[in-house]
Amino acid sequence: MLPFVRREHSIVENVFRKTLTTYMLNTFTWAVGALVDGAVIGNFLGVDAVAAYGLIWPLTFVYALVGSILSGGSRNLYTRLAGQGKTKEANHVFTLALLLAVGISAGLVAVTFLLLSPLAGLLGAAGENALLRPLVCRYLAGFVLGLPFDNGAKVLAGYMGMDSDHRRVVLATLAMTITDVVGDLAVVLLFHGGMFLVGLATAVGQLVYFAVLSTHFFRKKRMLRIGLRGVTDVRNKISVIVANGAPAGVTRVANAFCGITVNRILSAAATSGFIAAYSVHKSMASLVGATYLGIADTVWTLSSIYYGEEDKKALDELQRTAFRAGLILTGAAAVVLALFPRFFAGIYVGVSDPDALRLAAQAVRLFALCVPLYMLVYLFDDYLMGLGRLKTSIVYSFFLECGAVVPSVWLMVTLIGGQGAWFATPVTLTLMILAALLYIRRWPVGGSFHARRLLVGGDFGANPEKELSITADTMLEVVGMSRLAGLFCQENGIDKKKANALALCIEELGSNIIEHGFSDGKAHSIDMRILAKEGEIILRIRDDCRPFNLVERYEMASVQDDPTKNIGIRMVMKMSRDVKYLSTMNTNNLIIRI
Repeated sequence: MLPFVRREHSIVENVFRKTLTTYMLNTFTWAVGALVDGAVIGNFLGVDAVAAYGLIWPLTFVYALVGSILSGGSRNLYTRLAGQGKTKEANHVFTLALLLAVGISAGLVAVTFLLLSPLAGLLGAAGENALLRPLVCRYLAGFVLGLPFDNGAKVLAGYMGMDSDHRRVVLATLAMTITDVVGDLAVVLLFHGGMFLVGLATAVGQLVYFAVLSTHFFRKKRMLRIGLRGVTDVRNKISVIVANGAPAGVTRVANAFCGITVNRILSAAATSGFIAAYSVHKSMASLVGATYLGIADTVWTLSSIYYGEEDKKALDELQRTAFRAGLILTGAAAVVLALFPRFFAGIYVGVSDPDALRLAAQAVRLFALCVPLYMLVYLFDDYLMGLGRLKTSIVYSFFLECGAVVPSVWLMVTLIGGQGAWFATPVTLTLMILAALLYIRRWPVGGSFHARRLLVGGDFGANPEKELSITADTMLEVVGMSRLAGLFCQENGIDKKKANALALCIEELGSNIIEHGFSDGKAHSIDMRILAKEGEIILRIRDDCRPFNLVERYEMASVQDDPTKNIGIRMVMKMSRDVKYLSTMNTNNLIIRI
């Protein structure tokens, strides 16, 4: 019996947790400005200001559209190119995405200033609510100045995990939060300012966030680089980037259109108190949305990697891990919101207006019910994107954000009045969950729901007899790995020379990882996957230790005069037909062909 034991946490789980932290913080930074602004506006500037702020939020989704499309769409392309060893081209893609995010955002700033008043009217500050128009214009004028930094930071933050720099996102988030809080309090307490300065304080916070993330490029050991000279060489990749990011773009556009339409439905049927309460209802998504959106973004990125590797086991483990983590995080958020609805409503609506506070508390309580439901629908949607099912994801995203929402809101508002706007949310989410279950149920691969939920074809992945996946975290288990690999080669008719080379690669690289990577006192694992393919052996080694580029180390060793140094690395490279290395998501990934 070989000495393999059940791990408390696998590499998939470890990578998921670290990546989730980054994406939750990335989502939170987008929301923190809205949260702080909403709290200051509600407690210092009055209910009309809260209503005006509520009218603005659909436009923020349009502003975030640029960063969302370019960050998500370019990451998939970057990973694919880097995995092929095309690191320079991958960095040119990153640079292109960053330049486009900043440049397009600057254009949006100019357009906003030219169309401030018409935009305010379009958002719902018209008719009986025309008095809200100046408030909307003032806030937009300050807020929009931070747009280039906000969208640029979305691209940067999305890549920090790719380059194993999660901590910088934490520092940037902290710096931005402090800046925004201090700035907003200074506006209302020291300068007695209004909506313009509150929006401007958020813009300054986004500038700080971008600046802190940019310090990543002072690191010596990094894969991520800005390559201006090669940008023109990859300009033909823009369509690929946009296509990959299209579902996220549809989400933003649909959300914006939905928000504008719902604002108009409420403006025609309810008072500013109901509009303010619905604003609080939607603001809860900013407050706790980092839980389910962070999980969904993590699944998008990791499922793309595992799908590209045709690793069915990793996809299955990713789904299970994400579902468990999602239930815990969203369940906890839902309980807190349900227990203290007046507290959270009071963040946005001051106690001086008890009727507005009562409506807002009701809206918060109902949103609590929706938090786990949001997790399920976004998890399904982003998993589709990770698998490249872009058309299906676009359709699903549209109905999730708009197509099913607007009819539900109109119907509920018609039946029960202004409160129907937030009662429509659980109705819509339930319909979208049923649609997802139906899609899985109708998946052409036969078998149980468990088999269908991965949404892969019957020929996906290697034949089980041609694949071996093993995990170890001790040298004894590494030796066991090499023995299993020998038996695997024997069963698949691999000649003895290649089998011996495979066993030696496993032992040399495994012992090297344990000796140098496990020395930090933290729990680590080595995950190896062996494929027998047309007389060739493909060995993929993944570990969650600090970055170590085997290919780069060999190149350095090859120019040294002492042939006794790095003997193990020299042997591995000479026995291998091809070796590729990629450091991403806090993991080292080696693909060796023998």
